[in-house]
Amino acid sequence: MSNLLYPAAPERVFEEKLQPSPAFRKQATKVVAAILLFLFTYITLLAGAILLAIGYGYAGVWMIIAWPNKLTLLLGAALIFLGLAVLYFLIKFIFARSKDEKPSRKEITEKEQPELFAFIRQLTKDTNTPFPKKIFLSPDVNACVFYHSSFWSMFLPVRKNLEIGLGLVNSVNLSEFKAVMAHEFGHFSQRSMKLGSFTYNANRIIYNMLYDNTGYNNFLSSVGSAHAFLALFANIAVGIATGIQSVLKAVYGVINKSYMALSRQMEYHADTVAASVAGGNNLVTALSRIEMAASCYEAALDAASEWLTDKKQVSTNIFSNQLSYFKGMALEYDLPVKNELPDITYEFVSSFGSSRINYSEQWASHPTLAQRKANMDDADMNVAPDETSAWQLFCNAALLQEQFTQGIYHGITSEHTTYSTQEFDQWVSKKIEDRQLPAAYKGYYDKRIIDPRETDLAAPSDAPPVNNFDELFNENNRQLWTSITSNQKDMALLKAFQAQDTGIKSFDFDGSKYNIDDCYTIIAQLEVEINTQLARQHQLDQQSFHFFLNHAGTRKEELQATFNQYKEQYIEQENRLQVLENLNKVLRSLIEDEISMAQRVQIKDQLEKEEQVKLKTLLEKLLTQQGSSMDERLTRLSQEFIASQYTYFDEYSGFNREELNTLVRLMNLLRDAWAGQQFAAYKNMLETQLHIYEQQRTGVRV
Repeated sequence: MSNLLYPAAPERVFEEKLQPSPAFRKQATKVVAAILLFLFTYITLLAGAILLAIGYGYAGVWMIIAWPNKLTLLLGAALIFLGLAVLYFLIKFIFARSKDEKPSRKEITEKEQPELFAFIRQLTKDTNTPFPKKIFLSPDVNACVFYHSSFWSMFLPVRKNLEIGLGLVNSVNLSEFKAVMAHEFGHFSQRSMKLGSFTYNANRIIYNMLYDNTGYNNFLSSVGSAHAFLALFANIAVGIATGIQSVLKAVYGVINKSYMALSRQMEYHADTVAASVAGGNNLVTALSRIEMAASCYEAALDAASEWLTDKKQVSTNIFSNQLSYFKGMALEYDLPVKNELPDITYEFVSSFGSSRINYSEQWASHPTLAQRKANMDDADMNVAPDETSAWQLFCNAALLQEQFTQGIYHGITSEHTTYSTQEFDQWVSKKIEDRQLPAAYKGYYDKRIIDPRETDLAAPSDAPPVNNFDELFNENNRQLWTSITSNQKDMALLKAFQAQDTGIKSFDFDGSKYNIDDCYTIIAQLEVEINTQLARQHQLDQQSFHFFLNHAGTRKEELQATFNQYKEQYIEQENRLQVLENLNKVLRSLIEDEISMAQRVQIKDQLEKEEQVKLKTLLEKLLTQQGSSMDERLTRLSQEFIASQYTYFDEYSGFNREELNTLVRLMNLLRDAWAGQQFAAYKNMLETQLHIYEQQRTGVRV
């Protein structure tokens, strides 16, 4: 145990903060009340169904005995069937067993991973929680507690399993890993987990009664097909079941809403448990890094699919590919790197814009990152991080990574070669380099494209000229666009509040409380603010361009030419996208169900003779412009499409799915390629003006 890799705990632990909060107890009480409501409703319905079955059974038997003939035999059997059918509807879901199965999971043993098991055993002692029943690994950026549940698990103890995602292990240091695992064990220790099990199963039973009735309906249909009498009573059974569903729908909403509120409190409590043994600061950095790690892992999976399709190559290590994107992020945003991991802080994640609206999302099961950080700040239990890689807890880490990488290619039988981590690193670096703008601008032009039609940068400006580079390109001016996009998102959210029945009655805006009816007022306020900000952004863009014009010396025409080239590219991009939009509309019309055969044939002709011809013209131009520098897959698909005579649909054989799918893939690739062309012109304009300025300022041609 002395050699156990196990980061230190905070020196100060406030035991009183580990007790369930008043909000936790309040929500737990509401869940108990909702569960009791469900039990009362269900028992009442079940009692009614039993009485109905007994009554109909007695009536059916009495009828058969009293008037024994073929008609009464059939009618009596139908009555018995009706009573049993309604009773069966109410009890059939009780005996279903839910297994939380995931094919990508792999169970591990202590013999295989002794250091990891020792780490977890120590952590369970520190958090005063039972050791997991089983431990599984998966490839995901995730960690969770799960268990197999049934109706009886609402009343009987169920041992929980632990899943550890290797995409998570790949993304955090040892202290952060400890914090995430402690959070999961915080769930183990909660008595509300029993409420969670109970509520989950109650929800599942109601949900199945409401929405998962295919087998039940098929059973009634098959019985009803035997005779008209039975069909009549089968329809009556369906009607009664529909009535039961309408009652349970209301109960379903009450239980689920109550449990979601409790779930948020459970997350806060589990976070506090994690802070007490691993440091709240380490949990916050883990949560911040995980947000980015998940997108990096998804990007690595998308790239794996692309390389497999385009080059018939597969990855040797998807987790190294995830790190390639992580390192690329560090390069793109100039983040420090520690043990191959970029230092992603809460402040960095928040720098992409934060909402001014705060509201209680009644259907959300987790608090926001900002809310969780505030909870950790209040807990005030921190400890310096151990930057050691979490992989140090795993034996044969490289082999595990390769095995789970092979798992993502399961079922692929075609011949292929492998690509190395170095090749992938270079590929990712090139993609990032292509979209990276000069660092001297301090992010001023990042994440946006100037519309040169609305913003004629070269036009005379009423704004006073700026003679200092740093007056234009600084953090305040960079944040302007972030604020604009954040305000636009807030306005869209408020409009969604108005348009949808979200159940939200009030919200906070800039720290003040408003009723949902006040949305109009805040939207109007935001519209004014956004228009003011856009006007300011336009002014800054003009001042910036005139700044470079005024410092271009004899190279003003060169600078103006790059702006005109970008403007032409922008306008051409609009026209090209319009062709794709028109083509997309025709495609949607072609596959529309509610049209006649004659209409479908007419649409197909329009697709072949008009929209397809326009697309081929654009493809020929793209091939001429880009030549060998064009993406291999796009080049191949473009050449094949130009040479083809796709028909997409035939009156006799129907749709040609292969041709339709090829066209959709081609359209998606084209959007990416054209966006790349537009951005290249944008980047060239910005690089040129900076190079000319540096040359004029230093007297050295750059």
